[in-house]
Amino acid sequence: MAAVKKRRWPYVLGGILALLVVIVAVVLWRLDAILLKTARDQAATYSQKLGRPIEIGDVSTKLFPYVGARIQNVSVGAAQGEDLPLAEVKDVTVSVQAMPLLTSKGKDIRVQNAEVSGLTVNVLRLADGTTNVQRLQQKLAEQQPKEETPEEESQPTDLSGVHVERAALTDGVIRFVDRAGGDKARELAVKDLDIDVKDLRVGQPLKVDLAAAVLADKQNLKMTLAAAPLPATLIPTPEQVTLKAEHIDLSPLGPFLPPDVGLQAGTLDADWKADLGGAVPGGKGPTKVVGVIKALGMKFAGSEGGKALDVVLDTDVTGDMATGDLALDKLKLDLGPAAITGQGKVKGLLTDKPAVEGFELTGRNLDPAVLAEYYPPLRKQLNGMIAGPIGLDVRGSGTQEAQALNIAVDLTPVRLRVPEQLTKDAGGAMKLNATVTGAAASGGALRFDAKADLNGVDLRPGLLVNKAPGQRLEVAAAGTYAPAKTGSGMTVNVSRMSLGALEDTVTGTATVTLAGTGKKATTTFKADVKAAKLDAEKLLMSEEEVLARNGGKLPPEPPVEANRFNGYRGDIQFAIASLRYTAMDLSNVTGVVKMVDDLITVEKFSTGIYGGKVVADGTTLRLGPAPEARPFTAKVQVQGLEVAQALAARTPKQVLTGKFNGNVDVQGVGYTQEKLQQTLLGGISGNLLEGTFLGKDLVSSVTGPLAKALPFAKALKSGDVTSLGGDLPFSVTIKNGVAQLSKPITWTRPEAAMSFDGGIGLDGTLDLTGGVSLTPATIKTLTVGKVTPTEAIPVGLKITGKAWSPEVTGIDVKPAATTILKLAGGAALSGVLGEKGKAVENIITGGEDKAKAEAEAKRQELEARANEEKKKLEEQARLEQEKAKQRAEEEAKKRLKGIFGGK
Repeated sequence: MAAVKKRRWPYVLGGILALLVVIVAVVLWRLDAILLKTARDQAATYSQKLGRPIEIGDVSTKLFPYVGARIQNVSVGAAQGEDLPLAEVKDVTVSVQAMPLLTSKGKDIRVQNAEVSGLTVNVLRLADGTTNVQRLQQKLAEQQPKEETPEEESQPTDLSGVHVERAALTDGVIRFVDRAGGDKARELAVKDLDIDVKDLRVGQPLKVDLAAAVLADKQNLKMTLAAAPLPATLIPTPEQVTLKAEHIDLSPLGPFLPPDVGLQAGTLDADWKADLGGAVPGGKGPTKVVGVIKALGMKFAGSEGGKALDVVLDTDVTGDMATGDLALDKLKLDLGPAAITGQGKVKGLLTDKPAVEGFELTGRNLDPAVLAEYYPPLRKQLNGMIAGPIGLDVRGSGTQEAQALNIAVDLTPVRLRVPEQLTKDAGGAMKLNATVTGAAASGGALRFDAKADLNGVDLRPGLLVNKAPGQRLEVAAAGTYAPAKTGSGMTVNVSRMSLGALEDTVTGTATVTLAGTGKKATTTFKADVKAAKLDAEKLLMSEEEVLARNGGKLPPEPPVEANRFNGYRGDIQFAIASLRYTAMDLSNVTGVVKMVDDLITVEKFSTGIYGGKVVADGTTLRLGPAPEARPFTAKVQVQGLEVAQALAARTPKQVLTGKFNGNVDVQGVGYTQEKLQQTLLGGISGNLLEGTFLGKDLVSSVTGPLAKALPFAKALKSGDVTSLGGDLPFSVTIKNGVAQLSKPITWTRPEAAMSFDGGIGLDGTLDLTGGVSLTPATIKTLTVGKVTPTEAIPVGLKITGKAWSPEVTGIDVKPAATTILKLAGGAALSGVLGEKGKAVENIITGGEDKAKAEAEAKRQELEARANEEKKKLEEQARLEQEKAKQRAEEEAKKRLKGIFGGK
């Protein structure tokens, strides 16, 4: 029995293995079916989006010894009106080593082979001149959302576990089929297209080889890209590019290029190699470009007289951005009639010991308008912005001890038309001259000294600067430039700068440092600006001038990005002895403004204005939001401000005189009157010294109607002004566009005492309620000596309308007239009848009526007290009843509990 059992176990084990094989086979069969169905479902979805049928022939998988997938017969079909599929792929194969993938739990991915073979792309030109590729691009553009939210920066993916031994595209074909000619369709192709990548992994250099037969039977185009050892992200840093092309005829490709190119003929030859070095981000070392690229006999539709353009680039150039080395052993760029040539060497330009050896870089016949005669699409691209020969001349000069590069750019013969920015006629001065040297004092930074003559430029099309052709505009700057040691960013230190605009000159110094990239980019700056005189009113265009040049409309506000100032840090210090701005003459303008992101803080600001002094330390503003949504706070101290001068340019007529000392502390959003009426909050407090309210004599406004109500009075002479006393303190609270008095303002003059409460709108609308109390002396003058009261007599009134054209309304003179008449009548009888007259006077002035009134008032007071006492008694009785009711209810509950034994 034991022997039989021993002989059975191989059969049992074999059966198990066979079962496993069957199970794996079934799983693979079903897996392929599931994957194929999923792929076809996705293909159907994208078919609807693109308007083209997408088909997948088969999907097969393999799990051991390689995890692999093979996709066969994939096609992106023809859209409506097309007779050829856009693309076809015979076979896509990917194989990954299984054991490393399993043992590393998916972290070690070793791709043995990834290959695409039998790719055919059909570029079809249709009868209307468009291509199927252009139609596909348009369809993709329609799929994009109208407003794309910027993607947040994420950490780069670590792909250090990926190793691709081989990735390739083999036997590719790009066919160009022209159906626009009717039945006789033209067909050409880029055949035998091979792209090969080997040993793609972290730490290894990358090499990509491309070869193709371009419109020929054998391969005539070869390109190679070599990159530095790959980082963990597998994002390459190119180090070398080579290009070889053997007499490729470009004319058959013309119909398949965008219609606005219009290529009709031309050939391409190239034998060119570039060692990129530090010229690309992340690259290091010198850059070297050697070889020739020739595009000859290039003819384009619409060229004048069928002119052919020859473009030849012949280079043997070496440069090192880290040290400032540049060797032009050969540099020649021919663009038809135009040319740029260079020769000579520059060594150590960014060090403290630069050397220049016969360096020259010159331009000849660099006229974009002439080049557009050969290449008409350039005319559309330039859109008439530039025409005329550009002068370019860069030369080395100096001795062994002091060497420099002199750069001269002359645009004087050039006509410029830059929309919404500037214009310049041919012959108007526009030159740039600069000298560049090494700078020992700044630790190897590049030193520059540049001057620009822009007198011929017209800046008025920009609708900001009011500078016409021929008016002075000169810019000069000298300083140093140093690239960041980290390889990203730079520091520019301007030790001397000046701007001469019209009749004014601004001088100063500045430093700007750029660092970081993307959302982590920062701009740090510091500036110190000075000017003896600056007339900003002349330099900047007024609103009337803008409307006149812009068809009666103000230019629309450009769209703003709220975060556009993120990363800005710095401060600006300024001192201007005399500044003219928006009809204001300011003197000794000094300040320090600090910027952190979009927050502007005025750390210090003071200026002389309107005969006084203004200090605005602590004022803040945010520049990020659109102008109508920018929040601000204003903290202003004022001393000795002449109110009449301050209001003169803001009101049609004079309103107020005097000197103002006080504080303004407000906050709001936006700058227009409409926005401020909704958002302005805060307060103004201070004192008005020797003030006068113009346009209305409040005393005469009262005594005039009062004199008409009295038969014996004579109106006082009106002075059309109201004196506000020697020192008038006031305080207002601003809310919803109205400055409301915190408490009534009161002042006393010999003729009257006045008191008013209320507010004034930001548009100058008055809403004041108060009174004028006429002194006994004023009443005596008004009544021609007939009445001299012992106390002032008040008259109520309102002040409305605009501040510069006030209206006095609601004058109630009846109580005052009645009082004066009674006083006048009693005084007359007293003088005639003696003691009896006094009794009559007492009756006239209300003695008897007064007694009756007092008795009635006493009776009403006693009756009110009785009613109040009655209410108190009724309330006490109600409370006692409620208490008695509660006691009865509690007693009943206790008895019920005793009967039923409850708790």
